[in-house]
Amino acid sequence: MTSPSDAGLQAERTGLAWSRTSLGVAANAVLLAVRELTHDGLGPSLVLAVAASVLAVVVALYGRRRTLRLRHAPLPSPLAADRAVPLLGGAVALLALVTGVVLALR
Repeated sequence: MTSPSDAGLQAERTGLAWSRTSLGVAANAVLLAVRELTHDGLGPSLVLAVAASVLAVVVALYGRRRTLRLRHAPLPSPLAADRAVPLLGGAVALLALVTGVVLALR
């Protein structure tokens, strides 16, 4: 059961969750880039850092879109997430896995 004070907080919580995810992916990109630039030569970590940067931007933009969609009053009829949410979640998980492998091998 929701209280009257919870009205409109769903969009805010959604926006904060997408922001946290985007910041986490961006931090991953920065750490990979710094690590790669402090070592001799360029390797796969730099490519991974660029991919993580792009993913961070995509997550931030999609999160903004979802947040704005939830703020409309009446809520849109297909409120459930489309294919983009599982796709972005899988991309973030894959990024974490590949980052772990690349860092373990170097």
